[in-house]
Amino acid sequence: MLQTRFLLICFAFTCTRSFAQKDINGSFTVNEEKREFILHLPAQYDGKTALPLVMIFHGGGGNSKQMQNYMKMDGIADKKNFITVYPNGINKQWNDGREFKQEITANDDIEFISQLLDTLLKNYAIDTKRVFSTGISNGGFFSIYLSYKLSHRLLAIAPVCASIPERIYDNFYPANPVSVLMINGTKDPLVPYEGGLVGNKMSGGRGRCTSTDSTIQRYISIDSIKKEALMEELPDKNRLDGCTAVKYTYSGGKNNTTVCLIKVINGGHTLPGGSPYLPKIIIGKVCNDFNGNEMIWEFFKNCEPRS
Repeated sequence: MLQTRFLLICFAFTCTRSFAQKDINGSFTVNEEKREFILHLPAQYDGKTALPLVMIFHGGGGNSKQMQNYMKMDGIADKKNFITVYPNGINKQWNDGREFKQEITANDDIEFISQLLDTLLKNYAIDTKRVFSTGISNGGFFSIYLSYKLSHRLLAIAPVCASIPERIYDNFYPANPVSVLMINGTKDPLVPYEGGLVGNKMSGGRGRCTSTDSTIQRYISIDSIKKEALMEELPDKNRLDGCTAVKYTYSGGKNNTTVCLIKVINGGHTLPGGSPYLPKIIIGKVCNDFNGNEMIWEFFKNCEPRS
């Protein structure tokens, strides 16, 4: 039985009525494990108008607060009027369908997110037809996994530096079509663009992934898209970053779905426009020709709800 324990829930509702954006630290128990998250309400939240919800997942070794600071999505949320939530993985990891140690695969993160959505929908004004998921690396893989396990609750996902895990690829057919934006670098040293072993000598093997192109083709098949891609070379605004980007958009899918790939030529294990959180020798180059967080919200914003 879900035991909700919002330490700041009464305070949270008081703040929302004063129309001030707030971060709320929440927790509840799933399978006798305390699960935590950070919820950000935009400045215009009034508790009456149902707003879109964007779930944002940290990478392996990270946490919700770090992801909130790195992604910088809350400023966009305040301007565009949507809610963000940053769930926290157990021991800084998500069970995302790859091969992991027993202590990770034992975590029922799908149940956590399912109950998190139930809890947020019960306590906040959220548009159930406009729920989204994004994340980088482990968080990107987990967003893909959520589209497989909870396709009925997600309108779209935007994984960064991730693809479908090789372990689940043969069975990867979500029950419902889902719109997808993928942002992957061709020189990602940790998640190979062409697929293969995830990780490096320092981190150790972290399962295997399929190629970016195979992942895109699978989603095109799931969404029953017949049209050829619309290709767009993004402006090379920063010629010093050593990167360029090409956008491929496959539209006209079932339930108005769209599959989009932003292929970052020479890009590394990074969010375009984000900070270089580790040395280049470890994560590769950061593309500064566009801001990944803005591109993600623009994609989510234009997704049409299922009829």
